[in-house]
Amino acid sequence: MTRRWLWSVVCVGLLALPVYAGEIEETVAKLNLPQEELLKMGETLFNTEGTNTCVYCHGKGGHGGNQAGAADLRHPKTWRAYQALGGDEAYQANKEEFLKKMETALHFLIVEGGPVWNLRFKTKHKDIEYDWSKVTVPDKADKYNNMMKGVTSGPMKKQVKDVVQEKLDLKKSSEAEAVAAVAAFTYVKTLDEDGVFAAPK
Repeated sequence: MTRRWLWSVVCVGLLALPVYAGEIEETVAKLNLPQEELLKMGETLFNTEGTNTCVYCHGKGGHGGNQAGAADLRHPKTWRAYQALGGDEAYQANKEEFLKKMETALHFLIVEGGPVWNLRFKTKHKDIEYDWSKVTVPDKADKYNNMMKGVTSGPMKKQVKDVVQEKLDLKKSSEAEAVAAVAAFTYVKTLDEDGVFAAPK
């Protein structure tokens, strides 16, 4: 599965946004943004320069970054979210539901960062349960690394304001952060080499 193929799939709208499951997803759904616009924003946001940005920690193309233990974004099956939500077994049992849960969890992580996710996600999303005992890569853990900043770092906040909030003329920073999370993750899905986010054939 090549990145070029995935890019074309996203651009023609075959990789639709998931069924919306939370505040972040509902906020973005109401704006009715084209997939192409989300993808372009997401690529720009992901490649923001500076410390504690997506590209700084995860690396160009989703791997080889500066943060030890950062997820290899080319391989979703190694992500903590994928494994903690039940891995291959849960994915194969109900792909749509599995991806909805994973994307809701990861949108929240991108907006809030690791420390807030660890404290608040379980309370806000009681229908989404992580089984941390199933996490084996890169190491066993019962929470996200506090170095996972999402859009909360200085350089990312500025980029969210410039690329999302001002461009879309959004009144609330929370709206811009929601768009930024969905946009960044839309781009991240194009890096997938495991076929997790592939459109049905």
